Amino acid sequence: MVLVLTVLLVALGVGTVGAINVANGPTAETSGSTTTLDGPPPSILSTVTQQCTDSSDDYSNTVVVTFDDEYVITGSSADVESLPPDPVVSAGGDALVVDLESGTVVTESCEPVMVGDNEVRVAENDPDLVVTDGVYLNDTLELTNDGTVQTVNGGSTVEAGNDVVEYTEHDTVDFQPNITETNSPGEGETLSITVEVTNPHYGSDDQELELFLRDGNDEIKETLTDSISLDGDDSGTVTFEYETEEGDDIIESARVRTEDGSTDTTDITVNEASVDVEITDDWTRFPAAGDELEVPVEITRHGNIPDGEQDYIIDFLIDDSHVTTRPVALSPGEQTVETFTYQTDENDSPSVDATVKSGYNSHTASVDVIGQATHEENVQATFVDQNNPDEGETLELIAEIEYDRSDRIPDEPQEYPIQFYVDGDHIENRTVELDGAETLTETFSYETKQGDAPRVDAELITPGSGDTDEPRITGSGFEVTIEEVNDPVNASEKLVTTVVIENTGEIAGQQEVRLRTDSGISDSDRTLRHIRDRENVSLDVGERTTEQFFYRPSETDVPMIEVAILSNNDEALANATVRSKSTHYEPQNLTGDYTNDTDRELTLTAEINNTGTEPGDQYVEFMLDDELVYVDRVTLGPWESTTVSTTIDAPEEIGAYDFAVETDNATTASTVGVGVEIIDDEPVDESGGSDDPDEPSSNQSDSGSTNESDSTTETPEEEAGLPWFLILLGLLGVLVSSLTLLVYRNDPENFPPEPAAVPDALEEEFTKIGNQIRATNLSMLVATVKGLVGLGAGTLVVQNKLPRAATVRVRCQAGEETVFLQDLELQPEERRTLASLPDVEQFRVGAGVDDITSHEEVFEGDNGDVGVVLRAEGLVISNVS
Repeated sequence: MVLVLTVLLVALGVGTVGAINVANGPTAETSGSTTTLDGPPPSILSTVTQQCTDSSDDYSNTVVVTFDDEYVITGSSADVESLPPDPVVSAGGDALVVDLESGTVVTESCEPVMVGDNEVRVAENDPDLVVTDGVYLNDTLELTNDGTVQTVNGGSTVEAGNDVVEYTEHDTVDFQPNITETNSPGEGETLSITVEVTNPHYGSDDQELELFLRDGNDEIKETLTDSISLDGDDSGTVTFEYETEEGDDIIESARVRTEDGSTDTTDITVNEASVDVEITDDWTRFPAAGDELEVPVEITRHGNIPDGEQDYIIDFLIDDSHVTTRPVALSPGEQTVETFTYQTDENDSPSVDATVKSGYNSHTASVDVIGQATHEENVQATFVDQNNPDEGETLELIAEIEYDRSDRIPDEPQEYPIQFYVDGDHIENRTVELDGAETLTETFSYETKQGDAPRVDAELITPGSGDTDEPRITGSGFEVTIEEVNDPVNASEKLVTTVVIENTGEIAGQQEVRLRTDSGISDSDRTLRHIRDRENVSLDVGERTTEQFFYRPSETDVPMIEVAILSNNDEALANATVRSKSTHYEPQNLTGDYTNDTDRELTLTAEINNTGTEPGDQYVEFMLDDELVYVDRVTLGPWESTTVSTTIDAPEEIGAYDFAVETDNATTASTVGVGVEIIDDEPVDESGGSDDPDEPSSNQSDSGSTNESDSTTETPEEEAGLPWFLILLGLLGVLVSSLTLLVYRNDPENFPPEPAAVPDALEEEFTKIGNQIRATNLSMLVATVKGLVGLGAGTLVVQNKLPRAATVRVRCQAGEETVFLQDLELQPEERRTLASLPDVEQFRVGAGVDDITSHEEVFEGDNGDVGVVLRAEGLVISNVS
């Protein structure tokens, strides 16, 4: 018991000591005890060191100096713009901060800052750091020239423990040069370069500046020196001057450097001692032929070599021919303007080149001389209107003829020749007269002929600028009309253009009808036309036919192409939307099944087809009277389809309801009935007139009632038939024929066989049939029997998936032999099973309207049924799984 109490007392003593050390510093004595602790444990010291910091980012609780005066203050009372780059005052490397609990100044390691026995703290004073004994304000703090901090009045040293408080950046400087101004003298003149130097730090210094003049090879041509003295946060300028000499035009740059190593560089221009000449803009712009041309020239002397005023020779030329030479007296740096004149004539039209030269320097400018050639170049003609004739009628094109530029119109009326061409053939020469700024309207005519349709190329040629046009001519030959385009289509899917072609001419003929596309239709500034398909069509007078033209768009055709059908006499245009290669979900075959057995339910069903070229998944939404009733997410590959179905509570009211299925690409709508039958979208009441959906209809019989008329069956009178012995004789004939065929198929090379081999051959064939009967495999049994008579196991199935009736020709070939060829007319969704496929190693199945070979697939042996499907995207021929 005594031992336990002793341990508790020791633990309490240690805890008390720890608390006193944290509150009162690194060394403390326990009250009433002779035990002295030499500082707290390391963990406690670490906690003390980390708690005295300034967490602000603007020095608010840190002791700093400023450029404004020598006072030492806190950052919260300092103007931010007056702070040096590093304004913090420290002691022993620790920054001085304000203890926010006591308001006293301490180091970051929580060492108090003292002046003798007085503490330093924050007060509402200017400056805000004061020295106090706790009762009186004794002094404030300032920074000395050597960087230490002392009291203002007493000059006492400020310390933190054994460390003196100081500002270590008091003598830091950084002279930064910036070349602000230069001139561009000539050789022999003074080069002047002005440099501004700034010192953003607290210290002061005197430094020497060096300026290096360099040539194009970066070699030093000349070195200049000067000095500058700056205090903290100070700036000043130094101007270097250099008297240039002959040959100094090679100087291209100047670089200044301080003693700190900071530099700045700029480009320099020293002009060669010479004269520059330049034709100004203040001159006669458009003189008429025969007028005097005045050319003002600005002449500038650069440099002072040779010294004093000098006479310089200025040459004036027109179209490289010398006109005059004039001496001009110029002092160094002088600039003057001299005007040179030239008498123009008709030969100078439409323009001349004026040139001035001085030594190696020259300047050339062009000037328009308004003569007859200028007037002719200013004439322009533009087609503005036309009629739309038939072949054999007169084409009339209306054009406007006028001057293009109003500043080049002659004072007197002028006559100009105009030429009219059609399809490169010269049609007419005409002379027109223009008077001033008037616009002349002229009509040009051309007698069209057979073969001009659908367009001709018309052209007007003037001495200036003409015009071209492609007027439409209505032909009397093959007329084309686009009946249907199966857009929108995905890129790489087949675009089918259905066209009606009619011979409206007077004679039978044959023409090549072409499909042209323009993938630049979406951009008015582009035309990208290509012929994609063509058909040779022969028609009698008045005969018409329907043809289909095919093209598989690419990604470059997205989002739209123009489809044009062209005959020799006509053209028809349509636009087709082309979607980027992607999925395309289409809902089909919407149904609704209402039941009223135990619960009133409505089952909604739809078939979802991915007619796109990419696999993907989409949300499918079922809407009943515009209300969302079901959502499903469907994943399909290209050309795949699936059935989506859901059962919901039927609406309370009996009647017809709008049922719609939506995907990202399409919406399909239908009508479903609740208690009524939908026939051609018209509801037929199935309730017998009762409003109660649960009441049985009046036409239903009670469960216990019987109808005598229904239970009484009248025996039909026997019909006369063939005698029984004739029927038996026919069956025997069929059996003998079948046996003969079986023996032939078993070994056709050795037919007829030896009598002894017949039983073995028949046994082999009958064994195949018996095996299928025992396996109860009806499909294989049928296939085996078909094989016995020379037919393959598969059949050919044709289905129309188009939303309209369609005609198609189907052909099956084995080698060069046509097994069958049949034309079919199928209604929408109609499916037909044709003849059996041949029992050969390889056969071909083709389908189409005219050209079967272009839609043909090859199949190997017995691979099951083959399907031909008519879709909006084209024909699909493949095995049916």
